[in-house]
This record gives sequence, C-alpha cells and structure tokens, in this order.
Amino acid sequence: MLSSPIVVRLMQNMQKINTISDIVQLDGALLTAFCTVAEELNFGRAAQRLCISQPPLSRRIHRLEELVGTPLFERTTRSVRLTPAGALMYEHARRITTDMGRMLASVREVARGEGGTLSIGITPTAAFSPLVESLHRFRRHHPKIALDLREMDSVELWEELQQGRLDVALMRPVNAHESIEMVVVHTEPMCFVTRRQDSFSRGSVSLEQVVEHPLIGYDEKASPYLARIMGAMLAGAASPAQIVQVSRVPSILTLVEAGVGTAIVPRSLERLNPHVLRFHAIEPPIGPAAQFVVARPMKGKNATALAFMAELLAQR
Repeated sequence: MLSSPIVVRLMQNMQKINTISDIVQLDGALLTAFCTVAEELNFGRAAQRLCISQPPLSRRIHRLEELVGTPLFERTTRSVRLTPAGALMYEHARRITTDMGRMLASVREVARGEGGTLSIGITPTAAFSPLVESLHRFRRHHPKIALDLREMDSVELWEELQQGRLDVALMRPVNAHESIEMVVVHTEPMCFVTRRQDSFSRGSVSLEQVVEHPLIGYDEKASPYLARIMGAMLAGAASPAQIVQVSRVPSILTLVEAGVGTAIVPRSLERLNPHVLRFHAIEPPIGPAAQFVVARPMKGKNATALAFMAELLAQR
C-alpha cells in the first residue's frame, strides 16, 4: 500500500499540472520513457528498447520528475526501483499510453477507410437486388467498419444526402445535382407482373399485351424515377394504358396480389412472393433500363464511403 502522505503529496503536485503549457510538457514521449524504465528497472535496457542512448533517457525522466514535483525512481549503483509515487504514476501512465496507442490506431484506420462507422441509405427495391451481396462482401473485407443501414425511399435518401445525414446511399437516380456524386452500379430491365392465375403461358409479353390490362402506376412524388420510366415505356404503345391506381413499391405488388391490377416493375422484385405473383419479360425491350446508383455528398469527409464505392464499382 502507498503511504497516505506520499500519495497526498503526489496528488497535490499533480494538481499543479493544470495549465495548457504544463499539459503540453507532459507529452507521450515522456510517459513512454517513464513506462519503459518502470518496466525494465534498468536505464540501459530501457534505452535499448527506445532506440536512444542512456543520457537522453535520463534527462527525460529527470524532466518528468521536475514536472510532477517528486522523485519517481530510487537509484543506486546496483539497482533502480520505483518510489511509492512512481508506482502510482506508472498505473496512470500505462493506461494513458495504451489509450493513446489505441486512439492513433483508430484514427489512422478511419483516415484509410478501414475503420469507424459508415451510414448507408438503401432504397427498398435495392434490398432485393444483387447489391445486397455487395454489402456482405464489403462487410467481410472491412470487418472493423460498423455499418449503420437505413432504409428509405430514394426521394428521402436524396434529401438525407444533401443534408449530410448519410455518408452514402444505394438508390434510384431521382435527381442530379453538383453537390451529389452518383455512379451507376447496377441496371435491370422492367418487367410485367400479374397474379399467377392471370399469367401468360409464355414467359414474355409484348407491350401491346401489357396495355390491355389495368395497370397500377407509380406515385410521381414518392417514386418519380420509376414513374418516368413507366411513362416512357407506355408512350411507345399503340393503345393508351388504363392506370387504375398509383402507389409505390412494395405496395404496388400488394395491390397486384389483391387483384386490383397488374404492374410494370424492376426485375429484381421477382424474388417477392413467387407463389402468388408471376413476372414476365417484356419483349422486345421498351424504354430505358432501371438504374441503381451509389451516391454520396461531394463534400463528404468519411473516407470509408470511398472504400465502399470502390467495392461496388469493382463488382460491376
């Protein structure tokens, strides 16, 4: 046990180190030198571990003792040992140097895109696409990165990116702006979905066959991108389409299941409820394919977002 008077005196002296200049003097080099000597109890071996000569090491220990205001080692010609105050100092210094090492390692990992947290927004339709496998691959390659996954419509994701509340998003290209960087990472055709009992014997249908059926369209405010694609497709039909209701994915598929109508949806959704729904290719292909983009704020500072984008681009 440390004697009370010694502990009190050390604490009183340590309390004097309360100005900015004193804290700056108590730097990592001094604490590392002190911990090394405390562990070796031999200045020669400690100097070898630190890759310095013995005189500079002795000067560092002397400077530290002056700073705290009390001897930390008892030195004789044959031995070196910690004073009671030195033993207390060692317990604190060891924790501080360990924490400093962890801090530096963590900061460097984040700067290299190898650690930290990555907030990823994902649109519901992306959750059923091959991009989900890319998320798993990224997690496997970067196990130290904590993923904060948030599911929202692409319109909401766009707003979150502009406000800087997301690092990166997997979404439909609902808009374009110089403040947001977007790269296409996946494309897929649009297809025609019906209930199974209403399906066609062939696996594909023509656009003219599609417009013969009541269709569920896309809400232009909630799903502007898919609404534009569907509009461009239907514009090429010889007969006008009958839109009986508008909604958003996945509610559109629920309406198809309920028998309200049929729909034109991205192909990735064919994984949903295959026992009730049937998805038909539209031949020949009409209009643009549906795109997924990976997007991030141009002024985003999270280096991990760039690592994530690179992973997705490598798999295109």
